This record gives sequence, structure tokens and C-alpha cells, in this order.
Amino acid sequence: MAVTTLAGRLRTAAWLGWQIESNWADPLVFAIYSVARPLATALILMGIYWAVTGGHLQRDAFLLFYIGNAFHEYVLRLVVGMGWVVVEEREEYETLKYVYASPIGIFTYLWGRSSVKFAQATLSVVLMFLMGWFVLGLRWDLGVVRWGAFLLAFGIGLVAVVYLGFLVAGLALLLPRAAMTMNEGLAVALYLLCGVIYPIDLLPRGLQELTLLLPFTYWYEALRRFLIGHGASERLSALSDGQLLGALIAATLVFAVASHFGYLALERRARKLGRLDQTTLF
Repeated sequence: MAVTTLAGRLRTAAWLGWQIESNWADPLVFAIYSVARPLATALILMGIYWAVTGGHLQRDAFLLFYIGNAFHEYVLRLVVGMGWVVVEEREEYETLKYVYASPIGIFTYLWGRSSVKFAQATLSVVLMFLMGWFVLGLRWDLGVVRWGAFLLAFGIGLVAVVYLGFLVAGLALLLPRAAMTMNEGLAVALYLLCGVIYPIDLLPRGLQELTLLLPFTYWYEALRRFLIGHGASERLSALSDGQLLGALIAATLVFAVASHFGYLALERRARKLGRLDQTTLF
């Protein structure tokens, strides 16, 4: 009964999230936007890389860069999106206090809303890979793909992404509407620190060690290694496949526990300060 009730609440939150995400346009316009956005992103990445390298496109390096950017879409959608849910419910609809008072609860509500963000991110990733494969010529031997390890790493990394989203949502409870700047800034910081656009080996000492504490660093490396046969970082290449997965699991576990208790602490602070129904009119 408890599982059925939880599933029903998650389904309701997901349905509501879909209505909110798609109600700004008719279905055709929304579908065009959903398809055009990731395709435009792929072309922009191509243009950026072409400009930075002076027109000398190194296929293997660009492939690593492209894969990292594609999967970073989950961080952008889920982390920024979950933080925005709090701001949106409190500032625009002024319904956050009712979500807290309802049987569904804020934690389950955020889980349900994140499922819509996950679906949008997945669509973007699939379209970016199709664009890369058929239009940009970013192809590799599919025989080197280790699907079991890839799917395991993918699932573990998503756990870290979702729990980071909860932590960001907790911070958004304490901050005014300007919390959106913090949400997006955090996504950009991970973009620069965790090996999305360049190997972590290029970071100065100190920052490299910091990135090794974050599960996302191991996530991007594992996704590349199990998808195309090798990663981007020489430092992480010293780890065996088992060690890389072990580091990803350990970092994700610590990160998830810290994020869970961090969110609860931030929520208690927000309740104490009366921020759950406080609007800034900004």
C-alpha cells in the first residue's frame, strides 16, 4: 500500500510538472522547440570548437568534448530545474506552502518534478548524439561500447545529479528569486571543474584534488571510457575500470548522504525564518 501511494504521488507530481513545462505553447510549437534546442546546441558546440582550434578539428578530442557536453545536459536540466521549482512555486504561483501542507510533501514533489526534467534531458542527449553521428560525423566503433558498465555508471551518476538538485532546492528555500543565479552558477562551475570541456589534468594543483572529491568527475570519465573505449584524463586513466566505478560509487554515496542532510538542515532553517511563503516581488 505504501509503495502504491508513493507511486501515485510521484505520478501526480510528474503530471503536474509536465503541464507546467509545456503550457507556454501549443503542442506543435513545444515539440519544435524541444527538438530544435539540442540540435542548435550541437551546432554551437561545433562552432565553438572550430573557432578555438583555428579550424583544425581534431576528431578524437572533439568527440570527448562533445560527449561531456551532451551528458552535462542532465546537470543543467535537473539541478537548475529543481532549484527553479522552489522559486517558481513560491514566487510565481505562491503555492509552495500548500505543497508542504499537502499529503504529497515537498520531497516527493521534487522527485516527481525531476522526472520531467530527466525526460527532457534524455531527449536532448539522444538528439545530440544523433546529430553528432549523422551530421557531424562523430562516429566510433560500437563494438567497444561496454553497455553493462556504461548503464551502471550512468545510473550511479544520475543519483548524484538528483541529490545535488535537492541540495540546490534547499538553498533556494533560503534565497530570494535571485537563487536562479546561484543554480546556474553551480552548473557552470561543474562544467568547468569536472572535465566536461577539458581534462581535469589542465586544472591547477588544488583544484584537481577538489574535483576528485566530486562524483561528477568520475561520472564523465566513466561515461566516455565505457562508451568510446577511453576517457579524457591521463590522471584518471591510471584507474582500472573497477577502480573508476568504485570511486564513482564511493563519491556518490558520500555526496548523496551529505546532500540529503544538507537539504534537511536548509529546510529547517527556511521554516525557522519563515521563508516557505515569503515572496520578494522581484
